[in-house]
Amino acid sequence: MRPLETFGEDEVLPEVVGETSEGFVIEELEMSGFMRYVDNTDPPLTFPEKFTVITGKTGSGKTSILDAITFALYKRSSRTDIAGIKITDICRNGGQVRLVFQQGGNKYEVRRGVSANGSTYLELSKNGSPIGGKIPELESIIKDIIGLDYDGFRNSTFVRQEEMKELGAESGSKRLEIFQKLFRLETFEKAQEVAKKKYSTARREIESSEREMLVRREGIAKLPEIKKELDEKREKFTFEKEKLDTVKKELLVAEEKLKKSESEHEKYLRLVSEISTKKRTFGDIIQKIESKESEGKESIELKKTVKGLEKDAKSYDKLVAEREELTKLEQKADSLKKQLELRTKEKERIDQEFREKVATINKRVTEYNERISSLSTDINAEEAFDLLRTEGSLTERIDRIKKEIEWLKENKQLVEEVRAEGTEARKELEEVSDKVSKISVDSFTLSEIEKYISELGKDVEEEKSRHDSSVSGIDEELAKLNKEMEEIGFDKEREKKLEEVVSRIDVLKNKKEELDEARERLEKIGDVSKLLEELNSQKEKEEKALEKLEKQEKEKKATEEKYAKHKESLEELRTREKNLDKSIHGLNLQIKQLEERITELEKDTEKLKEVEEDTEELREKSEVYSLLKDNILHRKGVVMYAINQLLPTLEIETSQNLSELTDGRFSRVQLRTHEDERGYGVKIEVEGPDGEWHDVAEFSGGERTQINAALRFAIAKELASMPQVGRTYGRMKTLFIDEGDLGSLDTETNRDLFVQKLFNMGEFFDKIILITHLVEVAERFPGQIRIHMTPEQESRIEVVR
Repeated sequence: MRPLETFGEDEVLPEVVGETSEGFVIEELEMSGFMRYVDNTDPPLTFPEKFTVITGKTGSGKTSILDAITFALYKRSSRTDIAGIKITDICRNGGQVRLVFQQGGNKYEVRRGVSANGSTYLELSKNGSPIGGKIPELESIIKDIIGLDYDGFRNSTFVRQEEMKELGAESGSKRLEIFQKLFRLETFEKAQEVAKKKYSTARREIESSEREMLVRREGIAKLPEIKKELDEKREKFTFEKEKLDTVKKELLVAEEKLKKSESEHEKYLRLVSEISTKKRTFGDIIQKIESKESEGKESIELKKTVKGLEKDAKSYDKLVAEREELTKLEQKADSLKKQLELRTKEKERIDQEFREKVATINKRVTEYNERISSLSTDINAEEAFDLLRTEGSLTERIDRIKKEIEWLKENKQLVEEVRAEGTEARKELEEVSDKVSKISVDSFTLSEIEKYISELGKDVEEEKSRHDSSVSGIDEELAKLNKEMEEIGFDKEREKKLEEVVSRIDVLKNKKEELDEARERLEKIGDVSKLLEELNSQKEKEEKALEKLEKQEKEKKATEEKYAKHKESLEELRTREKNLDKSIHGLNLQIKQLEERITELEKDTEKLKEVEEDTEELREKSEVYSLLKDNILHRKGVVMYAINQLLPTLEIETSQNLSELTDGRFSRVQLRTHEDERGYGVKIEVEGPDGEWHDVAEFSGGERTQINAALRFAIAKELASMPQVGRTYGRMKTLFIDEGDLGSLDTETNRDLFVQKLFNMGEFFDKIILITHLVEVAERFPGQIRIHMTPEQESRIEVVR
């Protein structure tokens, strides 16, 4: 590829156009803690040249520069557009992005980041002066300044490699969606959705209104019938009121009659109450007389019973005394038996313990004797010391005899006596020496064992002494207890006697209890004859008083019956009054309800007119919304109209661009809309060398790249030329091209033509920045920035020129 200085006079780069008063122009970018730009980009990244290229290996962080720009402006990026990726995944705590740009002759600075505690912040200034407000307010201001939202900015400012491919590779319907996206025509689709919702709302409101009108008409139709019912209720109300007045007059007369007879009625009631009391008293006396007469008969029988049981009771008392005496002897005998058993068991325990201890000692003696038999000598230490002393003494004696023989050699008789003594001493020494030869270390062991055996013998004697002492005391106690048993004399005969007494007592016990009960009952009954006399006297007195009262009650019966008739008549009149009151109250409520209903229905007549007018207005709106959603805002409407208006200009510009990119090989492009079974779309056809029109999909990869680039450059020029219109259509004067699919261009000439065309685009943009990994392409650009990755996987920026 030719370097910049080799271009001829007719191939000079376009002159740099001064900054215009409108349109977005990037000036400076600073990043720290953003994606792989961990350290602060110092100095900040600037774009002083009209044409700048950013190079670096794949994955080094070139595209992250574009993400930093959209992050600062919109808090979004190509990474966060992916589901599951959050802002904190691309910007660390303490990280930030600072962006400086020109727009409408003013210089703006945006700083967005994440603080150390994880909270996000946004700062905005204009010509060095801070603009206040909360984050949502500042984000809204930024959109107004740029004139585009996130999608509009990205589509107008960035040309990405995948987008270049999509234009040529996708179906016609998908291509139409890309056109809508780039030219912000999806706004009409959004408007169509709004129209659909408004249409649905209007239809629901119309249906609701129609239901309301139907209900109101049905109600209004019943108005004459309700008025007739009201007249009937009013007439009935008047009639019932007159009847109530008559009943009230009759009530006054009846109450006066009842009042006059009330004093006689009260006397009658007191008389009836007194008669009832007398009858209860008379009845109680009769019951008491009957009860006492019954008790008198019972007393006679009980006396007979007591007399018959008294003999058996005397025998019972005697047997109980005898049982108690025998029981005491039995208890003493049982106590002595238990003591005998305890002392006998204690003696057996002592004997057993003695036998066990002696057996243990004998076992140890046996063990010691067995050990003695295993020793190498039968001479103990004391015997050994005696033998050694004797051996030494005999040796000295023999030595002395030898000397004495020498001394006494003149006296033969004495010499013979001394020699005989020496012979006897030597014989004795031989015997002692024989025993001394048996002395060994075991002699001391033998002495110790014999000592232990002696001590065990003493232990046996001590145990026997303790045993005999303990047993002797127990034997004395046993003898004493046996003697006491004999003195008590509770033998088998007396034991049998006790059993017989107990059995006899059980037989007589029931009779004794029966006797006690009979005596107790007799005592409770007492003497009933005197009480019966008193009760019979009371009976006669109460009977006469009752007859007198019943006679008086009979005389007053006629007056009471008259009172009952007056009261019954009064109650009947009160019931009629109550029913009439209830009926009049109910009628009054019904009249009020009917009057309210008539008033409501009369108002409904007016309301019905209003609802009919509102419904007619809703029908007109519904027709408008239907027209908007189905015809105007539909793809076949405004969208297709707008596309058809754009396509002729784009077709001319794309044809010119393609001619320059292919050096005249292809120079005619045809763009047109079409409709098929999949819907509406945009078709791209190119005239081939054979003079025939071919679909873009029929061309090779490099040729498709040239066609796509020609169309995308035409679109970029059109977008840059559009006037600034609010937040929807902002004018962009900075163009980023991410790769641009340059790798698919198979010749150096094609790449030269691509770059030259890119330079020609400078006529419409203040800044053009190409991102590529192709070094030979980068050499053509006056401004060069290189991105590389450190061993720690951190992105670094190097300004080459």
